[in-house]
Amino acid sequence: MFITLATLIGTFLAALDSTVVGTAMPTIVGDLGGLALYPWVFASYLLAATVTGPVFGKLSDTYGRKPIYLAGVFFFLLGSVLAGTSETMVGLIAFRTLQGLGAGAVQPTAVTIIGDIFKLESRARVQGLFGTVWGISAVIGPAIGGLVTDYISWRWVFYINLPFGLTAATLLALSLSESFERRPRQVDYLGATLLTSGLMAMLLALLGQGSIPSLSASTLALSFSGLIALALFVMVERRAEDPMVPLELFRNRIFAVGVLGNLALGGVLFGVSVYIPLFVQGALAGTAVTAGAVIAPLSIGWPVGSFIGGRMILRSGYRRTLLVGSCFIALGTGLSVPVNETTPLWYMVLVAFTIGLGMGFSSTTYLVSVQNAVPWQRRGIATSSTIFFRTVGGSIGVAVMGALLNISLGSGYAAAVEKASAGDENLARLLADPNSLLQPVLREQIPSDAYTELANSLATALSPVFWVIFVLGLSALAFAVFFPSGQARDLVSREDAL
Repeated sequence: MFITLATLIGTFLAALDSTVVGTAMPTIVGDLGGLALYPWVFASYLLAATVTGPVFGKLSDTYGRKPIYLAGVFFFLLGSVLAGTSETMVGLIAFRTLQGLGAGAVQPTAVTIIGDIFKLESRARVQGLFGTVWGISAVIGPAIGGLVTDYISWRWVFYINLPFGLTAATLLALSLSESFERRPRQVDYLGATLLTSGLMAMLLALLGQGSIPSLSASTLALSFSGLIALALFVMVERRAEDPMVPLELFRNRIFAVGVLGNLALGGVLFGVSVYIPLFVQGALAGTAVTAGAVIAPLSIGWPVGSFIGGRMILRSGYRRTLLVGSCFIALGTGLSVPVNETTPLWYMVLVAFTIGLGMGFSSTTYLVSVQNAVPWQRRGIATSSTIFFRTVGGSIGVAVMGALLNISLGSGYAAAVEKASAGDENLARLLADPNSLLQPVLREQIPSDAYTELANSLATALSPVFWVIFVLGLSALAFAVFFPSGQARDLVSREDAL
């Protein structure tokens, strides 16, 4: 009971970070400036969690789950404290990277521990409970983020991680005792380095587009170097004695489809979490509290889908459960496409809830199926790799969406400012920075007609973002079609079956 509670609190910690920061970011940008760096606050965190997740998963297979989990909590809390002291966007990005390093250990290790201590019959139900608790904790995240940001300070959205992290670490340290054969393994640092550099170069290329719609020489160079590094990563993994991501796992159809599905789910999840709050605060004149209230239904729908899906797996199998969830995701992302500056808030609530419902069904199914499809000695790396590819999808998705947003703003916002200011130089200076749309105090100084013009410009700039999210939602449905059919008990690792 205490082990499960400790892992659930760790998940609560991760849930708070994603939802609280998401709703606070528009205010943070308004305070620190640097709207062009907006995606990097998320991408840096996701990138750090992405590239370290498989390494920590392998280390947990080698040295046990407990020390890796505790180390992850330490780095996450250290990054949280430092992020709360940030004075610049660059500093915030650096400390978010440290948080991501800790998250790369905490999230997959917590889920792997649940896979270790429960058998198949209980695992699906407990993972459903796991998702439910994640959702319940995340429900209060947007509300806390909005209230803390509006009435105290955005810095406390980072400090609030401390009591939860310390509680989780203490419970696990006192309750989890591990006994297994520790075999020395060589960590694939070269593979981790190549993957890190490759993804970093690709993300820099995407984010470096800014407001220039054509490809620059530096963008092409970064893209080429990123592709080379990723190609070398695949070559190294083929020859490595103990690869970071064992390529033979991809011969398992459950794992292979799970990887593709999680790439799409990651792009949807993080795209919605990052850009719906920005849309609500910038285009719909909302506050941080409003943005939190709109995105909260994502976390309400998630536990509902996870709870039902965890039980549906045992009765109907993985594939049917996955198809149900993917249909909800495709529907929710499709509903986001036509939004504009006149969209009512209840409509955005419906979008968030529908996507959250689908995420609950789909994420639980992928997680349980992958854990059951591999033996214990591969469970850590398989679980962390599943989360790894979901985070890759989120990282790349947020970067692509950020590049599209910057391009759209660069080409349209200046024209909107010129039209809205109508020759008033003082008003033009106020409107020149898009950050003014995110700060209620500055928004009050903007005439209503001018604000309508600028809100329309921002909503138009965000339109390509929602189209990308919709394409990812359709991709998730397409991948689910290829998932193996059959009952859950028939799709297990041979070692576990014996």
